[in-house]
Order: sequence, then C-alpha cells, then structure tokens
Amino acid sequence: MSAGAVIAIAVGGTLLMAAGITWMVLAINRSNGRDEQAILARLRDELPKRGWIYEERNDSYADVFNAQPAFKLRNPLEPLVAPPEALGARHVITGVHRGRPFLIAEFDVRHKGQRFPTGAVWMRLPEGRPPLTVRQVIRAQSRIRSAIGQRDMQLGHPGFDERFEITTESEPFARAVLTPQVVNFLMNAPRQVTGFAVYGDHFDLHDIIDDHRDPAELVPALDLRCDLLDLIPASVWA
Repeated sequence: MSAGAVIAIAVGGTLLMAAGITWMVLAINRSNGRDEQAILARLRDELPKRGWIYEERNDSYADVFNAQPAFKLRNPLEPLVAPPEALGARHVITGVHRGRPFLIAEFDVRHKGQRFPTGAVWMRLPEGRPPLTVRQVIRAQSRIRSAIGQRDMQLGHPGFDERFEITTESEPFARAVLTPQVVNFLMNAPRQVTGFAVYGDHFDLHDIIDDHRDPAELVPALDLRCDLLDLIPASVWA
C-alpha cells in the first residue's frame, strides 16, 4: 500500500474519531445545561485584549480545510468514495497566539453521504509540508501489527514506537520533526493529548476541547500547540 494511501486512511480515521469524540462531548455538555451565554461573554471580553476576531459563520474558511493535501487523498479501499469535504465553517476565531497565526472553527464536513461537525484548532505553519500524522495506538495493536510485518515507521525509541503510529509521505521530514524533544513531549503530555498532525500548511494537536469558544479551554489548547511547535527545529520549515 502506498504512503499516500496509508495517510488517507490514517487522516480520515483520525478526523472521524476526533470529530465524534470532540463534538459528542460538546453536545453532552451543552445538553447538560452549560451556560453558553457565559462562554460567549468571556470570549467577547478576551477578543479585544488579544486582537482576535470571532465570526458566527464564515463559509469561506471551508476553502482552507479543502486546500490541505491530507484531505484530498482518497482511501484506496474505497476508491469511489470522495475524501472529506468542508461545506462551511461556524464559530470561527482567527488571530495570533505567541507569534503564531491560528484558525479555529467548527467545519461542516461531508463524507460518505453524511454531514457532521468537525472541530479544528489549527496553527498556521510557515510553509506547507507533506502530510504527517502521529497518533497514539493501543500497545497490543502495535505488537500485533509488528508481529505480522505491518510496522509503521520506527524511530528506535521502544517506548515511543510501541505507543505511537507514524504515517507520512516523507520519512526524512517525519524524522526531522520527531526530535528527541518532541518525542519526550508526547511521551509525557497530558492524558488528553494523543498525537498531532501536519495537514499541509496547518498543524493540529489531537486533544479534546469541550467548547473552543471558551477562553478557559482555548488558551491552554493554543499554548500546548505552541509548546510542541517550539520544540520542532526551525530548519524544518526553511
């Protein structure tokens, strides 16, 4: 199976899993009576302090989602099924955090004839790069895959190789990103962090955010992304 095919499966699976978990949690919290007006009030208070912009809806940002190469790859196991496509974007927040531009939105995504919301808390990268997905897997799954000869890229760090799966079109790029400092970050990251992805010219951390409009959750989430990006050598983007 080609690297592009593996990435299509990995990214698609990660996208759907993240969409399901993140927005299921969001729906549960809202149904339990979480005070949405209080969240929006905190956001309105924070926006002018940070120079951020909030838009209830701006469907033009769907083009950013659809421009990422990782979302253009078809799954070879389902060649007639179109890749995920964003049709619109709601609850959009844009701005700069710790010197890095970001895009935060709830995308309305169509895939396999269904439409569902997919949250994104993306940091803009200096340059576009090959798709790269690093995601946590079950240890038993890693051992079984290794035993049947279907191992993904290995770093030579037993603890990391057993816990994380790496899929990429460019192994040199992946190795340049996954420095010992990045590996150490992922090995010791908070429980809600299960990996990260480079989609092209945007970066995302795999974590769970109940409501991305709430500064109490959003600021720490942006900090985590910046903390990890700070560990990646600048030469990777040169």
